[in-house]
Amino acid sequence: MSPIKYILSIVFAAVYVCFGYFLERENFQHLVILFGVGFALYFFFVFTTNDKNETDKLLWISMLFRLIFIIAIPCLSDDYFRFIWDGKLFVNGFNPYLYLPSEILNTDIAKTAGLTQELYDGLNSPKYYTVYPPINQLIFSLGGFFSKFGMLSGIIAIRIPILITEFFLIKYIRRLLDALKLPHHHVLLYALNPLVIVELSGNLHFEGMMLLCMVVGIYWLMANKWAGAAFWWAMAISIKLIPVLFLPVLLKRLGFTKSISFYIITALALGFTFLPFLDQQLIEHIFSSIDLYFRTFEFNASIYYVIRWLGFKSVGYNIIQQVGPILSIATFVIVMMVYFYKTNTWQDVLKKMLFAYTIYLLLATTIHPWYVINLVLLSVFVRNYRYAILWSMLVILSYSAYISDSYQENYMLITIEYTIVIVWLVVELFLNKRSLN
Repeated sequence: MSPIKYILSIVFAAVYVCFGYFLERENFQHLVILFGVGFALYFFFVFTTNDKNETDKLLWISMLFRLIFIIAIPCLSDDYFRFIWDGKLFVNGFNPYLYLPSEILNTDIAKTAGLTQELYDGLNSPKYYTVYPPINQLIFSLGGFFSKFGMLSGIIAIRIPILITEFFLIKYIRRLLDALKLPHHHVLLYALNPLVIVELSGNLHFEGMMLLCMVVGIYWLMANKWAGAAFWWAMAISIKLIPVLFLPVLLKRLGFTKSISFYIITALALGFTFLPFLDQQLIEHIFSSIDLYFRTFEFNASIYYVIRWLGFKSVGYNIIQQVGPILSIATFVIVMMVYFYKTNTWQDVLKKMLFAYTIYLLLATTIHPWYVINLVLLSVFVRNYRYAILWSMLVILSYSAYISDSYQENYMLITIEYTIVIVWLVVELFLNKRSLN
């Protein structure tokens, strides 16, 4: 690796030091500058590296970037308060799926679990039941246990599994690239991506853990180990629900008999992860929170915001109550059309997953920046489609909502974000239309 790349790696590391220890969420200007410098360096490394040895060195450097955040308090997300809250409940013998934070504050349950007013004040959804699947809850329990030594100790306890996961995910990305006979340096699209590093290692989101299970599952499927792959798919769902969206794409590739067997094993393994939390009210509470999510939350949407703007006066303030379910149905129909288009290879399967998840995001009512990380990962395995990389850079414009306490989105910036992404997606579709046949 050339001296200039070592020097730029140090500059890259300095960017993450600023992210982890000096950035204030409300300072949008500094946020844009840091991401701008980070992505400029990212594109430089990605476009100038194709040597295997150099790629390996950059992968180790990317892990060092992640380790920079080891004792940092998440700046761009306050979800970790709920992680610690749920973890404290679980390690003290209470089922986190059964209790609303707003109902148990100042009760004997809260006192026993060590749930303080300060922790409660940090929650962004105190009137909602937790929606985090079982494996998340087990990791939260680490945070809940170690938080008795201080909040930072709880954060570090949650962050360490995420860092370990990132190491193995990068390793399996390389294996899957080899299996698909794709260039080895494509792994850098994920490993060095600033959004990936900041949102996972910095802000404690679990997309990377989910993606590891999914990538291992796909790798095992390609090796015809579909029973073991079903276990990994279940683990992915037990971290984030998104892999449920990808299950139908396997039907054409595996065939009906194997697919049904795959689905049954996945369901059984998923059910097993819920055993520690099994309760009569479990399903009811989870689905009530999911329903509220799709019918209540609005953030950084695209097509939904256009519909809301066009129909606000006629439908009324609660337009999401009517439009949210319709968009969900539309997503299902369009995704099924994508899945049952011609399938020949595993690359076709991954391409369909990329497009299916893109459709899901474009029709969703809430798109947090870390949701785009799943697209970044899938784009690593799909030739000639890089709109997800562009989106990973532009999605940070949505953080303009944090400038003031009123949490007001800047619709001009959101328009810029989606206009550029959609135009680039259309261009890539046009340039690669023959590859779909």
